[in-house]
Amino acid sequence: MKMGLCTAVTTLAALTLIPGSAAAQPQDNPPAITVTPYVSLGSPYSSRVGAAIAFPLTDQTSLEAEVGYRRQEVNALSAHLSLLQDLPRIGRIRPYLAVGIGLEEYGTLVPQPFGTLATVGRMALAVNAGGGIEVPVDENWGVRADARWFNGVGELAGEHWRLFNGVTLKAGR
Repeated sequence: MKMGLCTAVTTLAALTLIPGSAAAQPQDNPPAITVTPYVSLGSPYSSRVGAAIAFPLTDQTSLEAEVGYRRQEVNALSAHLSLLQDLPRIGRIRPYLAVGIGLEEYGTLVPQPFGTLATVGRMALAVNAGGGIEVPVDENWGVRADARWFNGVGELAGEHWRLFNGVTLKAGR
């Protein structure tokens, strides 16, 4: 069963990338690597600061690596790898869909003697899905809003949503 799942994921990834690269034409202005520092708000224990770096795979698909930090019940880090798919532009606005997987640190309450509680940091695999919009201000930077749902895998891992706002900077072409 695991081998079948690995084969299916590999085949899907290949079919996604091959048509884009086969149809790729030389461009005067190829897609740029973008860096987005952000601040996010959301459901309890999901607010964080972080940065996302998107690497273009095709003209409409990017691979995004994201790292976030929050300081609430524990000093928690998160790291996700997501696939972003651009949708048709609406004027200057570029909407996109996102799906990904990553690791999230979270806190679990542990009962202690004499009725007190302690928070212990734990790590969980998490999946995410959502989308957002990017609005270019000029050719070098823009603004971005992103809404995502996250679900940790495991009994104690949490589910949350977040909305982030950031400034997108084009780092290279």
